[in-house]
Amino acid sequence: MSTKKNRLNVSLDPIEREKLEKLAAESGLSLSRTIAQLIRKAKRKPKDEEDPIDT
Repeated sequence: MSTKKNRLNVSLDPIEREKLEKLAAESGLSLSRTIAQLIRKAKRKPKDEEDPIDT
């Protein structure tokens, strides 16, 4: 089993950063662990064919 850890750089605006810090403080986790938890619990939405962001 691999023990290599991957790094991820994330850019947040001040409001997003504040929300992340609040979630981390409430959960008692670090910011990186909070992000990992959010990723694990994320629900995927079907891709919208009309969505111009991914084109």
